[in-house]
Amino acid sequence: MTTGGSQGGGPYGGGRPGQHEAGQQAHQGPASGAFPAQGGQPGYGGNNAPTSVYGNPGTSPLPSQGPYGGPGAGAYSQPGPAAFGPQSGALPAFGGPGGPGGELPPQSPKKGGGGRLAALGAGALVVALVAGGAGGAIGYTLADGSDGSSISTSSGPLGGDPNANGNNKPVEAPAGSVQEVASRVLPSVVSIEVASAGAMGSGSGVVLSEDGVIMTNNHVVSAGGNGPAAKVAVNFSDGSRASARVLGADPISDIAVIKVDRNDLTPVTVGNSNNLAVGQDVIAIGSPLGLAGTVTTGIISALNRPVLTSRDPGTNTTSVIDAIQTDAAINPGNSGGALVNARGALIGINTAIATLGGGEQQAGGSIGLGFAIPIDQAIRVAKELESTGKARHANIGVSVRPSGDSDAPGAVVTDVTPGGPAAGAGIPRNAVITKVDDRPIASGDALVAAIRSHAPGDTVTVTYTDGGNSKTAQVKLGTLEVK
Repeated sequence: MTTGGSQGGGPYGGGRPGQHEAGQQAHQGPASGAFPAQGGQPGYGGNNAPTSVYGNPGTSPLPSQGPYGGPGAGAYSQPGPAAFGPQSGALPAFGGPGGPGGELPPQSPKKGGGGRLAALGAGALVVALVAGGAGGAIGYTLADGSDGSSISTSSGPLGGDPNANGNNKPVEAPAGSVQEVASRVLPSVVSIEVASAGAMGSGSGVVLSEDGVIMTNNHVVSAGGNGPAAKVAVNFSDGSRASARVLGADPISDIAVIKVDRNDLTPVTVGNSNNLAVGQDVIAIGSPLGLAGTVTTGIISALNRPVLTSRDPGTNTTSVIDAIQTDAAINPGNSGGALVNARGALIGINTAIATLGGGEQQAGGSIGLGFAIPIDQAIRVAKELESTGKARHANIGVSVRPSGDSDAPGAVVTDVTPGGPAAGAGIPRNAVITKVDDRPIASGDALVAAIRSHAPGDTVTVTYTDGGNSKTAQVKLGTLEVK
């Protein structure tokens, strides 16, 4: 079985612009934000906090007229429960205050980057973020362009076999095995600790360059708040530790880039996410519940899954990711970690999980529904954050709502921005958008995810119905203006 995501295009891999967030595992910490020593290493001091360059502080609210840039109230008003729909409008941070490794007591929902809960009713699924509690040259390692192969074992000796190698040394990893992939990727995955306003949190990250550029989630470095964490520390697989500064963070894509002063790191191999297939083998690596270097396996369960991780009804701010869905175990603290294919190529950034509703006790961990940000989109945003501290997002220039018709799903255009991309392409009010390129659109969130998987300036084919007639339009996407 071949594996997608093994080819890079350009210095970032995934040359084509491309969710359930693996939220923060947060716990209370001292007001100074000093980190405890780990593995015999000195603690993270309370002075000389790293600086942060934030292009869009806080939740980067979208324009009041709607997340597509078009005027008009009522965009995304859901008529009833829908998968991942915004019923309560608030996602409490996944993993609340409490001691490390202890019980996570209930906490009040709060606005900001720490996550929001989209309750779907008793026994339904909810989405939860899974975080725990300008650098040098951009030179990310690319995949070698091979087709890849499925995860396999060998007929040779394995660890645990009787007299496998005659001594107590680990048996060499069979080529193409999870063991072999993990041994190569683990040095490129880090655990991250943050301190902000007396609270502490943790997550994961992926090394992008030898000189210290690391990608993670925005909700990891914000520590569940509306701005940059006061302190960020990175723990490496060899037991070393370093302070980091935030080069840029973007709440809309939930991607952040941080930098440590090192020039000896092992960058991850960056793959593509535009040629993935449902059913292919994947490996997730991160620091769930603070357990650094945890490796889990699974398959890609679905692609292009629109997952809404946060929405602020007051500002109409939304974060919808065009997710890779996986059944590899992802838990609080995995946020920002790696999802790789069977050859170790990075294909996604683990970000969120779905969990059963009904109370905090039932929202504690993986039920086999994890979500990752596709690497094509994540790398594009990371490049912009590293270079400018800000990220741009595509805009089609409409406000929409679900069609409300189960026999004719789609996104109903409630308003069109004058002079915007949709207006220029002739898409009218009350049109029902049903497809972007070859991708079916069944809801407003699906349209958000599809558009944000592209870069400003891309041209897409939009299929819509108007007065019962099916039409298509070529739309050159604009840039979302965040106010």
